[in-house]
Formats: sequence, C-alpha cells, structure tokens
Amino acid sequence: MKITLNKKQAKPILEKSFPDYTGRKFQIEFVEKITFWDTNWSGGTKNSYSFIRSDGITTPLNVPSPFNNPLEGFQTEIPQNILVVKHSYFCGQDMGITIYAHPIHLPKWING
Repeated sequence: MKITLNKKQAKPILEKSFPDYTGRKFQIEFVEKITFWDTNWSGGTKNSYSFIRSDGITTPLNVPSPFNNPLEGFQTEIPQNILVVKHSYFCGQDMGITIYAHPIHLPKWING
C-alpha cells in the first residue's frame, strides 16, 4: 500500500536521510521486501538509498562501482525497526522520495 505524504509529514525522515532535498514529492510504501535498482547513474536514472533505524541512527547505502556492484538487483527483507528511504531520478527528472516501511507500521499512518 502506498500513501502520499506532505512535506510536514516527511520532514523528520528527510532531515535524517536526505536533508538537502527540496522537492515536494513524498510517499510511503508498506512492504516486507525491497529490491535495490538503478544504484549507479545510467542514462540520467539513479536511486539513492538511506536507512534509518528506530533509534535514529542513519546510514546511507554505499554503492560500489557499476562494474562490480553486487547490490544491483539485491532483494532483502525490511526489518520492523528500519525505514528505507529512496531518492529517485528517472531520465534526469527528480521523482521524489519514497519511504519503505514494514507493513506492521501501516496502522500508525492510517489512524494517525
């Protein structure tokens, strides 16, 4: 399930993951697994990822060179205590921020 967010809702997550982002496109998607795609620039397309733990510690996804990148196409489960935040560009156009969260957190966003 995807939910569109406003900047006020996304701000606390943005401040930790992509503080320089100035766009207005935000959504949160509730999934159990994520696959990392377009982790290196290719034709103006790229996804950058950052992880935020429930204790507030943030870690960017450090991506190796495109010639030896085992992360491309890698699928992993999303732990309940981690948000995965993705900033996407597609063909040079900023597509915004997508926050991936475990489905256990969905009721907080629907009821909150």
